[in-house]
Amino acid sequence: MTDIFGAQEHTPQDMRRRSRRRDGARGARRRSILSFIVMIAILAGLGALLFFVVRPMLSPTVEATVVVTDYPGPGADAVEVTVPDGATGADIGQILYDAGVVATVGAFTDAYTANSSATSIQAGTYQLLEEMRAADAVAGLLDPARRVDTQITIPEGWRSDQTYQRVADLLGVGLEEVQAAASDYEALGLDGAPTTDEDAIDPMEGWFFPGTYTVAPDAEVSDVLAEMVQRTVTALDEAGVAPEDRQEVLTVASIAVREVLSAEDYGRVARVIENRLQPDNSTGANTLGMDSTLRYAWDRENPGEAMDPQLHNDSTSAYNTRNVPGLPPTPIGGVDATAIQAVINPPEGDWVWFVTLDLCTGETVFTESEDEFNQLKLEFQAWNEQYEANGSTC
Repeated sequence: MTDIFGAQEHTPQDMRRRSRRRDGARGARRRSILSFIVMIAILAGLGALLFFVVRPMLSPTVEATVVVTDYPGPGADAVEVTVPDGATGADIGQILYDAGVVATVGAFTDAYTANSSATSIQAGTYQLLEEMRAADAVAGLLDPARRVDTQITIPEGWRSDQTYQRVADLLGVGLEEVQAAASDYEALGLDGAPTTDEDAIDPMEGWFFPGTYTVAPDAEVSDVLAEMVQRTVTALDEAGVAPEDRQEVLTVASIAVREVLSAEDYGRVARVIENRLQPDNSTGANTLGMDSTLRYAWDRENPGEAMDPQLHNDSTSAYNTRNVPGLPPTPIGGVDATAIQAVINPPEGDWVWFVTLDLCTGETVFTESEDEFNQLKLEFQAWNEQYEANGSTC
C-alpha cells in the first residue's frame, strides 16, 4: 500500500523517465547556447560587412577625383588658334578647347558672356597659351598684340596691278610671283581666263573683290587671290548673274564706280551705258564716250603720269570708248555687291549724258538733252575753276 504522505518508492521505469527528461533539458540548453553563438557570429559578420564594405561606399574618400572646369592660369606653352568668320562664342570655345587653351567649352562661353566686349572678337589667327584661365583667353582674343596674322584691304575701284603690288608687299614676295599666280586660273577656282580678248590688258581685271582680308602667316599668294576671286563669284551668283553674263556685268559696274562718286548713282550710269549702246540712241553713235576707260589704259601703261587730253581723239586703244564702239575688253577695276546690284537693276530713264557738278559732294545730274548737257558742262567748268583757285581742296 502506498502512503501518500510518506516517501515515494521509485521504480526503474520512473528512473529512466527522469533520466530522459534531464538529458532533454541539457540538450535544449546546449542547443540554445549554440544558437546564441551562431547569432553572435552572424551579427559580428554583418558588422564587419557594414564597417569594411558599405561604410566606405557611403562616405567621401580622401582620394576623390577632382573635375577641372577652368584652369587657374596663367598658362603654359604658346599655341596658335584661328577664329573663322562668323564664329559664335560656343564655336570659339570649342576651337580653344580642342587646342588645349581652355579646360571646358562652358568655362569659355561663361567668360565670353561676362565680357561685354567679347562680340568684338575678330576673325584671325592668335597666339595664346595652353591651359589659360577662360577669362584670360577672352581678353587675349581682344588684344591686337596677340594677332599673328595680317590684314589686307583692297579699295573699291582698284586696278588689278594695284592689287598685285599690295599682295606682294604684304607677303614679302616679288611682283612677278603674284602676277604668275593670277594667271593660274585653276588655283583661283576658275575654269579658265574670264576673257580671251587679245586686247585685254589683264584678263583677270575686275575679278578681285574689294574688301578687307585676313591673311594667315603661312598663306600662299594663290590663296589670297583665290579668296578675292571667289568673293566676286559669290556676289555675282547671289545677284542671279548667269556665268555667261559675269564679264559684262563687272565691266559696266566698274565703269559706274569710276565715273561717279556716289553709290546711289551707279544704277543711273548703268542705264546711260545701256541707252548709249542702243543703235538708235539720241547721241547718234553707239560709243560710250566714257573718259574713265581710256584713263584706265593710260594708268596701267603710264602709272603716275598725267594723261594728254588729246589722247581721247588720237588713241586707237580698245579702251578708248569715245572712238571704239561697245564695252572695253575688260572691267577697269574691282567692284562690290552694291555696284553689281545696281547694274542688274538700274532705274528706268532715257538719260544718255551726265555731269558731276561738284567733286566734293558728288552731285551728278543725268539728262537725255544734249543742250542741257552742254549747259551742265559750263556749270562744272565754273565750279572747277573756283575749286582749283582754292588749291583743289573741298
